[in-house]
Amino acid sequence: MVDEEIVVTKLRHINEYTNDLREMQGLPKKEYKSDVIIQRAVERTCMNLVQACIDIAKHIRAAEDLSQSGTSKQNIEALGNAGIISRETQKRLAEAVGFRNILAHRYGDVDHDIVYDVLHNDLRWFEQYQQELAQWFQQQ
Repeated sequence: MVDEEIVVTKLRHINEYTNDLREMQGLPKKEYKSDVIIQRAVERTCMNLVQACIDIAKHIRAAEDLSQSGTSKQNIEALGNAGIISRETQKRLAEAVGFRNILAHRYGDVDHDIVYDVLHNDLRWFEQYQQELAQWFQQQ
């Protein structure tokens, strides 16, 4: 059974991280790329945001017995396969897991142009994920 407190807390975290990132939008790319403190703040908040998405997916997957334990991407995919989130949201969040891995493990150099683009163009997918999960949860 899905634990309401866990779901609500994780949805709140997703909302908070998304709002924090929205506050960092609008900074000119040149200024963003020259400010290592802002870069680190954006990267860390992105990592926390994606991790909150993974955590809630893992909890729902386990509680609903959707599939056996797997990777972070597989936890997201399990929600899409069960119709809890849309296929497009599933795809975007699975990509976000890869993005989080690059940021967290520093596979090569982080491309600040890509991070800047994610900040300005991809937050809607996290909001969509949050909305779809909230809608599913309310129907339970």
